[in-house]
Amino acid sequence: MRKFQKYSTKITDFGNYREVTTFHSPQLRSSQEGKHKGGRSADSVISDEAQQERTEKQMFSIKRKIRHYILANDFKYFVTLTIDPKKRDSLDYEIAKQTLLKWCRAQRKTKGKFDYIFVPEFHKSGRVHFHGVIGQPEYRSFTLTEATNPKTGEILIRHNRQVLELKEWRYGFTDVTPIEDKERTSSYMTKYISKELMTGAEMFGKKRYFPSRGLKKPEILFIEDEDSDYSDFIPNFGVVDTDNFGNNILEKAIYKLYIDPETGEIIQKNRDSLIKAKEL
Repeated sequence: MRKFQKYSTKITDFGNYREVTTFHSPQLRSSQEGKHKGGRSADSVISDEAQQERTEKQMFSIKRKIRHYILANDFKYFVTLTIDPKKRDSLDYEIAKQTLLKWCRAQRKTKGKFDYIFVPEFHKSGRVHFHGVIGQPEYRSFTLTEATNPKTGEILIRHNRQVLELKEWRYGFTDVTPIEDKERTSSYMTKYISKELMTGAEMFGKKRYFPSRGLKKPEILFIEDEDSDYSDFIPNFGVVDTDNFGNNILEKAIYKLYIDPETGEIIQKNRDSLIKAKEL
């Protein structure tokens, strides 16, 4: 039997950063009881509309998980790893995937545990490469060197920052940049969870992303609290609706807040705000 919980505030706590979503009208969330856990086979018949809805839900779920992992963990670098077809068959997804995962296991053995998330991307040629985020290894750091243009020998600069190479990856070219903004990095990573990646025939029944074990997840709280007051903060995102009397109300508001680790004070660093009307 499915149970429901009423709430007016949702808090996603990443540690020193949290996202608070408030609702003007009470919301209901259902428990996991009775939730369908079955899958489908390659021969399953499903309507185009139902398949599109399922794909969109899967995409949203995967993007949310990746974003939560990036915000909740201490990743240091955004990386792109390519595979030289002379060294491995990068047209074969399984070979490319195993090359990546074996490399991750080998690096963990020699350098100690490090966190990672990787997402595959298919080039127009059909070859596979990977985008990801990696953390600092437990014992020995990765070897990073200045990247240069292979034709001119000039140092590569992107967004006014030196591009680095990961010397431990010996299967192709690499591109490494230090992470300065977790939010921006998470947005950049999730864009690779594309419709093509979700619906490609070669990806049926296969994972679309590869997280390391033991990644921290945010704590998510649902609170029925009429007294929550965030009037001192500016909604970073909001949805405006009208009540039964035709008055405008802020139906949904999202606040991005930081917690001072020393004082516990709640701080709003980003005061940019986007408010839009509710879609009919």
